[in-house]
Amino acid sequence: MTEESDPSEIFATLNDEYARDILVATKTDRLSAKELSEECDMSRPTVSRRVTRLVEQGLLEEYTHVDPGGRHYSEYEARLERIEILLQAEGFDVNIDIRPDPADRITTIFEEMRGD
Repeated sequence: MTEESDPSEIFATLNDEYARDILVATKTDRLSAKELSEECDMSRPTVSRRVTRLVEQGLLEEYTHVDPGGRHYSEYEARLERIEILLQAEGFDVNIDIRPDPADRITTIFEEMRGD
């Protein structure tokens, strides 16, 4: 999740059925916008708007590929793992767990191996 992400904005996004469908569809497979449109039964512009918002909030990761013809396309994969909401005496405590970026995961593994 980006550092400036606000839990209320995340909740507003997750209140959108299309955004939830995209996250569920990309939980186990990376999918292109075209595949998401077909899988989630929504228009490409609807997919594009939701994907943009989910990527901005760090809930979805975008991977860019180049096909043999030189054409660029993106695939998307959910990063959201879990949201935990705890009611405290002073209000709500919200924890949003995001799967780390693959490059960050590799860095963490090397740091742990070196003992950093």
